[in-house]
Amino acid sequence: MVRRVVLGSVLAWWCARAMAALPDIPDLPWQERSDWINVRTDVTPAAVGDGQADDTAAIQAALDLGRQSKTVYLPPGTYRLTKTLVFQGPAVGCLVVGHGRQTRLVWDGPQGGRMFWSNGVAYSRYVGLSWDGQGKAAVGFDHAAQDRFETEVRHEHEAFRNFTGYGIRVGHQQKIASAEILYRNCLFENCGTALAFLTFNDYDNTIDGCEFRRCGTGVLDNKGNFYARHCHFEASRQADFVVGSEHGSSIRRCTSVGSRRFVEETGTIAPLTIQDCHVAGWTDPDGAIHLNGSPVLLFDCTFTGPPSASPPVRLANPAQKLLLSNNRPATVEALVQATPAAKLYTIPPGRLGGVAGPAEQRFLRDAVPVPGRVFDAVCDFGAKGDARTDDTAAIQATIDAARQAGRGAIAYLPTGRYVVSKSLRVTGRDYTLGGSGFRCGLVWRGEAGRPIVEVADVQNVTLANLAVGNHDLGPMNHGDDLHVASPSGAPCRLILDEVYGFGMYQKAPDTHGLHFDRLAPGSLVHAVHVQGNLRITGSDRAAFLFRTSYEGTVTIEGPAASHDGLVGFMTRLATQSKPTLRVRDNRSVVMSDFYNEQSDQHLVFEGAPGQPEGFVTIQGPKMHMFTQEPVFDIRNYAGRIYYGQSQFYVEPKQPRFVSKGTRPARLVLAGHFWYDTKPRLELGPEIRLTMLANRDVADLGIDPDAMQSIAAALDDLRRLGQLDHQLTGPNP
Repeated sequence: MVRRVVLGSVLAWWCARAMAALPDIPDLPWQERSDWINVRTDVTPAAVGDGQADDTAAIQAALDLGRQSKTVYLPPGTYRLTKTLVFQGPAVGCLVVGHGRQTRLVWDGPQGGRMFWSNGVAYSRYVGLSWDGQGKAAVGFDHAAQDRFETEVRHEHEAFRNFTGYGIRVGHQQKIASAEILYRNCLFENCGTALAFLTFNDYDNTIDGCEFRRCGTGVLDNKGNFYARHCHFEASRQADFVVGSEHGSSIRRCTSVGSRRFVEETGTIAPLTIQDCHVAGWTDPDGAIHLNGSPVLLFDCTFTGPPSASPPVRLANPAQKLLLSNNRPATVEALVQATPAAKLYTIPPGRLGGVAGPAEQRFLRDAVPVPGRVFDAVCDFGAKGDARTDDTAAIQATIDAARQAGRGAIAYLPTGRYVVSKSLRVTGRDYTLGGSGFRCGLVWRGEAGRPIVEVADVQNVTLANLAVGNHDLGPMNHGDDLHVASPSGAPCRLILDEVYGFGMYQKAPDTHGLHFDRLAPGSLVHAVHVQGNLRITGSDRAAFLFRTSYEGTVTIEGPAASHDGLVGFMTRLATQSKPTLRVRDNRSVVMSDFYNEQSDQHLVFEGAPGQPEGFVTIQGPKMHMFTQEPVFDIRNYAGRIYYGQSQFYVEPKQPRFVSKGTRPARLVLAGHFWYDTKPRLELGPEIRLTMLANRDVADLGIDPDAMQSIAAALDDLRRLGQLDHQLTGPNP
């Protein structure tokens, strides 16, 4: 009887859905830029885009044209392809851009072909392209690098339809990895596997705001790792997620309707977090989630419309360690099919809850803003971008023109290196200062110690696709790359998207970087993608959301009068940093997916008498260092430190946890996989240590106060989720 009712309700849902218009990727009405290569006008033969002519040669010619850093532009149209397009590296800072649903690429080549091969193209973007395999192509987009490490790549506002194998495939026969790829607002429909990571080193994949419809598998991870947020799945024939991660992964604020399974875990060594997801009408009577033995944190999740009386979570590995909090069904017996040897830990609910809505909720945006009027620094104001001419006046005039126009205008810098001798001033509201990408850089030749760009009292201003003080531009004697302040005392609102500062591989945490200095209460910084050293001074009543941030050192400092604001990080990568994070003055921070590799020093927490207690909540997919420096260096920090769901990976064999001081702190280590490692504890009596749900390390110090501390840490993650949801949540 239960099964009939559930299947009937799912069928009714499908009928209703079939009658409703499903969202597509957005239309992107770009104004063409001066440095774009137009496939219809700038190459021979020229593309036609009528769906009849073979446009393969034209688009390939555009990909091959000119310098390594380029923008290839596909105006609205339907482009018929008969051979694989190859973007040949090594190359950096490229963009392939179309008009979203108005730019279609359709396959008319051999059965089993692939449409696009990226071979070593790093720091690049693919935006506004609709790919259709027509049921013939096996692969839509292939990241299979032979010549260069592909890192910090973005797929945005793209659709992948009707591929018999993979919509996007990463790692097939690769020689060099493709990692740190962001998939944002993409649609996958009717593919064998929508998105696949197939081998080692294809790490740090972020899947944000995407939709998966009627695919065999939504996300397949075989020895990579990923972070999925705000994604919607419908009718996956195998599973929404098949997780065989090498390092920790996370699934947050996702929804699913009518799939066979939500999560099928095949690996055993990588911790997994599933937060605030709503799953309905799965068809596998054995459960919606199958776990295979990695430590798992499951909280704020809801399961409705089951196909049988079996609980939705099934433990396939008898050694499973599972942390649970605030799920529905509420009782462990109704939620989990446990094995006798499994160890389950129930965490109190906390003060906050999840934000995900019904399972039918979708997040794909079918309308997004694009810049309006374009003010071109080269064409309109005479900038040269030749790394010799002083372009300060021309760039400032471009910024001022966009500020005066407002209404989404853009001060645009074509690809080049622009010499700046005086700090550029960004103020005002409702405009963008943007470049062409990673190879569009500002080079300082002014007074020592001054910032390259000063941002002050801005409202709805964006800085995008620009390198500011990045070390690739050569040595410079400036101060901050970017200095952000609100001297008027009014709240500011700033968006940063692909802003590359100084810090990658430099081990110089106090040199250059992006500095947020005493921002006014109520200020908001929304960093979609940034690179380099980050310093937050004061600003304890402001909100910071770093969605994806890479490299350098994060420093949070300045005495806090309150903890009303939020400093939050989601995808965060640090390699070869010293240290990766400094929390001073008993400040607070929340980081949901902090990946550390090859660093000399990891986390430093500092406090002083008289400062209010702080809180640190960090989930880390991987912790790996090459030195015997402390992994945790606690210096008189008072409050709560939660570190969870990480994989301690081989080096060092005994990661050190060190404290010094007299102020009391609670340290919680939860849900880790200790890969051929054991913790070395050098903690003073001021530290109350709790360890629980760790693979191969015994529980320690579990008491009611510890469980409440974990509940408070989950509330921190919920606050981070609330801000994420507020800024980039459901499609309105």
